[in-house]
Amino acid sequence: MTRTIKKYLLPALLSSLAALCFFVFFTGRDDTRLTTFRSESGWGYSISTQDKKVVICQPYIPAIEGRRPFLTRKDARRAARLVKEKIDAGKDPSVDTDELLKAGVRI
Repeated sequence: MTRTIKKYLLPALLSSLAALCFFVFFTGRDDTRLTTFRSESGWGYSISTQDKKVVICQPYIPAIEGRRPFLTRKDARRAARLVKEKIDAGKDPSVDTDELLKAGVRI
């Protein structure tokens, strides 16, 4: 019986170690980046891939009428994080005013 345990224990341990290494090194890799920038009289944000291809460039607050930039860099960053989370989850990246307000963005 101990021979059987030894026979299966080593492969099980090696498989577990390989799965753990895969999980640590290959999951949670963030392949999108967000940056904030000055925009007219306020702030905007952009979201790009690792190869620096811009996916979204948002110089104004989305979901509101007119061309109003974010009041602060922090507001632009909060909106960018919200959009990035939606992209990472495979959802439509558009946001509405309620979502922006819940994220703490001043409109």
